[in-house]
Amino acid sequence: MATKAERLAELIKGLRGATSQRRFSQQLGVSKSCVNFWESGLAFPDTGNLEKLAALKGWTLAELQTYLVKGDLPSDDALQQIITKLRSLPTEAVAQVASAAVETLASRSQSVQAVIK
Repeated sequence: MATKAERLAELIKGLRGATSQRRFSQQLGVSKSCVNFWESGLAFPDTGNLEKLAALKGWTLAELQTYLVKGDLPSDDALQQIITKLRSLPTEAVAQVASAAVETLASRSQSVQAVIK
């Protein structure tokens, strides 16, 4: 089972590809030794640098953190992403989403009924 540090190292190596650690570190705005330490498991990026790595991967910070801790890859399914995000929202925001969903269903239902008539 891969550790958080091992997953981070593999992620960075994948993002970096054939690019040197020096060039990749310049893209991130960190020192070459930072990238080297991250890939070696000797250090861990701060939140700001995790956000940069997540953005390069096309993930949110939360998705990256979940991957690093649990090994779970973010879903490519848009509906699953919405449901996952919905579950993390505060109650007031969930109520707003539910209201928008009900309004959308109602308007679509009226549109379908108009076409049927």
